Amino acid sequence: MLKRKIMQRLIDWKASSKKAMLITGARQIGKSYAIREFAKREYRSYVEINLYDDKAAAKALLTAANVNEFLSRLSLFARDVMIPGNTLVFIDEVQEAPDIMTMVKFLVQDGRFDYVFSGSMLGTEFKGVRSYPVGYVTEQMMRPMDFEEFCWAIGVRKETLDTIRQCCEDERSVDEAVHEAMMRNFRTYLVVGGMPDAVNAFLNSGGDLAAVRRVQSDLNRQYRHDISQYAGSRALQVREVFEQMPTQLTDGNGRFSVTAIGENARYSRNQKDFVWLTDAGVALKTNCVAEPKSPLKRTTQSPKFKLYQSDTGMLMARYPVSTAQATYLDDSNPNLGAIYENAVAQELTAQRIPLYYYMSKKKGEVDFIADTQEDSVMPIEVKSGRSYMVHAAIDALLANPEYRLNQGMVVSRLNVLRQGNVLNLPLYALWCLADVAGLVAEDDEPDRPFTMQTQVV
Repeated sequence: MLKRKIMQRLIDWKASSKKAMLITGARQIGKSYAIREFAKREYRSYVEINLYDDKAAAKALLTAANVNEFLSRLSLFARDVMIPGNTLVFIDEVQEAPDIMTMVKFLVQDGRFDYVFSGSMLGTEFKGVRSYPVGYVTEQMMRPMDFEEFCWAIGVRKETLDTIRQCCEDERSVDEAVHEAMMRNFRTYLVVGGMPDAVNAFLNSGGDLAAVRRVQSDLNRQYRHDISQYAGSRALQVREVFEQMPTQLTDGNGRFSVTAIGENARYSRNQKDFVWLTDAGVALKTNCVAEPKSPLKRTTQSPKFKLYQSDTGMLMARYPVSTAQATYLDDSNPNLGAIYENAVAQELTAQRIPLYYYMSKKKGEVDFIADTQEDSVMPIEVKSGRSYMVHAAIDALLANPEYRLNQGMVVSRLNVLRQGNVLNLPLYALWCLADVAGLVAEDDEPDRPFTMQTQVV
């Protein structure tokens, strides 16, 4: 069983909340599995209704006139006896009948059972709900497995992860043997990513890349199908944005050129296509800011942005298999900067850090920049190669007294190292970057095979 952080959030919700729980996120990230495991551990009775598979149940619940009728109909489809005070009702694939959410306010007020709703494409489907139950739902966005969760899956000990975090906080080097082992694990994560099916394929096949890529390719195909099914009249445009993502990340400076999706395309006309992909949890939009000053959102330049994929492994599967091999084997060719940046975007998003980057013709480009708890900002550069001691763009920002920046950060293959007002963190420490740097998080509401080996440390 893959251990997920969402489990603790569900336990905390049960202990403290009187609301329903809505778990959103892209397809196949493990939402349903995690909720089922939570229900089995925490409740005597558990009812699951899948609105995609059970059309009769969907129709029956949608047409219920009141709470008593809703619960009466629900009991017809329940396999277990519904025990008041000790039953979790899990309604999955709620995007198939989003108007069911209009009943949530009254179900919560009734108070006999706990409710968790989940599904894919919810960010795109709930806009038309007649009466969304504001104040009666706790929303939780679920993402692919982050690197820490991947480490749990491959058997890295908790003590090792705790030591790495402490080394980062104390700004002292990680033991060199641990450092090398964890860098290998991180490169493996770049290839495998955090989709549970891909991680399980990796574990069950003994590290066979071909098995992993088959799963990832299937998932990418499912995402294309979802675009066709849910994007309505904009499906062709949204699909073209999705198809362009790998190329746009590697071309030029990585900024997404809107004209790539059509000669007459303009951001003002196509903005909703990009929003659709981010709302669906498929893409991670990183906006350019005009000034490295807090709050960063104030100077966001909407037409200037980069578009990363929500899972680095699925992005990797869209490049030639030679790219995956080069990544795992730490080959300097080809340029893997986009892959590493995508992983950083994924990790920051998992820690609820809004994604921004800074670019200036005079000062250069900083890959990521984030607000800090000290009312300042933290410039972050990502180094995929071996030139990790050179960080001209960060140096230029730190040298400007107008910006009043305390320090910058470089994430690379280098061990923990302080260089004046620049802190170097190893790439495998990304999972604790937000805490170490004091960043401000958003509110919660058929290829040639080769075998890869992880290292338990």
